[in-house]
Amino acid sequence: MISRFTRLGLASVPLAALLAVACSNDGHSPDEHRAETNDAGTTTTTDADAADAGSEAGVQPSYDFAVACASDPCMTHLAARGGAHACAIARDGSVRCWGSNDSGQLGTGSASPKYEATPNKVVGVTNATDLAAAGSGPSGTTCVVSSGGAVTCFGSNMAGQLGRASGASSGPNPDPVALQGLEAKSVILTTTFALAVGKDDRLWSWGADDVFQLARTTPAADDSNEPARADRVIGRVKSYAGTARNGFVVGDDGEVLSWGGGTADQLGRATSLTLDPMPRSVAISGASSITAGASHACALSHGSVHCWGKNDYGQLGTMLRADEPFPARAVLPDAGHAVYVAAGGNNTCAIIANGSVYCWGANGNGQIGAPTGRDRPTPTLIEGLGEQAVALAVMDASICALLRSGNVRCWGDNLFGQLGRGTRDSSNHVESAPVVFE
Repeated sequence: MISRFTRLGLASVPLAALLAVACSNDGHSPDEHRAETNDAGTTTTTDADAADAGSEAGVQPSYDFAVACASDPCMTHLAARGGAHACAIARDGSVRCWGSNDSGQLGTGSASPKYEATPNKVVGVTNATDLAAAGSGPSGTTCVVSSGGAVTCFGSNMAGQLGRASGASSGPNPDPVALQGLEAKSVILTTTFALAVGKDDRLWSWGADDVFQLARTTPAADDSNEPARADRVIGRVKSYAGTARNGFVVGDDGEVLSWGGGTADQLGRATSLTLDPMPRSVAISGASSITAGASHACALSHGSVHCWGKNDYGQLGTMLRADEPFPARAVLPDAGHAVYVAAGGNNTCAIIANGSVYCWGANGNGQIGAPTGRDRPTPTLIEGLGEQAVALAVMDASICALLRSGNVRCWGDNLFGQLGRGTRDSSNHVESAPVVFE
C-alpha cells in the first residue's frame, strides 16, 4: 500500500548519527532529526514523549535531555555515524572535530595531517545549531547547520554529498551548500548522499541517486550536486535516516517509510523490486525516531527499539544473528525503557530512561565496552560513564557519549585519534575516557 505521505506521480521511477542536544530542555533528543526545532535537529532519535506517556511495562520516568554546562568548553551537540571521525558543537556555536581527516572532513581547510587526535575548531563556522558526520577515508564528510538555516559541508565529494556545483572529489574548506529556497533545521549524512529538513519540516536531498535514494519524482541523471526537494516524501518529517542505499523517514503521525535499494532486507518491508523508489510503510506504529547503520536500521517506538536488516554482528540486538527483513524488537533489559537510539557501522546503542547506555553488535575493538574478540547480539551496559548520557555518536569501531555536564567520553578503536584523547594508538580501549577539548 502506498502511504498518504508519498506522491502518486506518473513520473519515472527514480535519513544518521548525528546527535544533538540543546542547553535548555525541549524534550527532544540531540540526534533526533525532528521536524521541530532541535537538531538531527536533528533527526529524531528520542522517545521522551513516550516516556512521559508510559509503556506496556508501566509508567516510565520522563528523561530530561538538557546539557547543564558545568564549565567551558561545554559541548551541546555530538555527531558521528560510521566512519572514524566525530564532531561536536560547543555552547558558543563553534564546532570541534577530531579523528580521520583523509578528505578534509575535520574542517581545518586541509586534508593534512590525515589524523587529528585532539579536537580542532572548524574554520569559518559560527552559530552552529546542528551537524552531521559520516564516512571514512575517501568518503568522510561533515555538514553543519547554522542558526540562519545555512548548511556548510566539507570533506569528501565523491558522490556530490557536499552539495556544490563543482564535481571536485573533495573539499576541505567549509563552504556553503547551494540550498536555494531552503532554510535548514537539521541535516544527516550517509557515505553517498545527504538529507536535510527545512524549517517547514519538508525533506531535501543531494548526492548519489544510483538506487533512487534521493526520493525525487524526477531521478537525477547522475549524482546530484544540487540540493532539491525529496518530493516523493510529501508529508512533514519528524525524523529521518539513511544507509548508503536507503532512505527512511518518520512522519508526524509516527508512520515509518522506506525507499531505495532493496538488498539485505534493509527496507524493512516486503517488495518485489530490487530498487524501490516509492516511500512505503514499514510495519511499525507510533515511531518517534529512526536511525541507520551501514546495512541496518532501527526505529524507536513507545520505549522499544525495533531493528531490521543485516545482523551478522548482532547489530539488531535480538540475541540472534539472523538477518531480519521486517522490524524485530531488540532485547533490552526488563527496566530498559529506551528514550534514544543511535546506529553506525555494525553497532547500535540506546539510552534508557535513567540515562544509562546499552550497546550491541560488533566488538572487534571493544566498542561494546567489553573485552574484544566476541561480538554482542545482546544489549550490553556501558559502565564507567559517571553520569547520565544525553546523546551518542556511533562510528565504525568507536563510540562516544555526550554527558549531562557537556563533557564527551569515547571508547573503542583509536587508530585514527577518533577517541579525542590527544594521542592515537593501535590499542582497543574498552573503558571510556574524556575527549580533550582545548
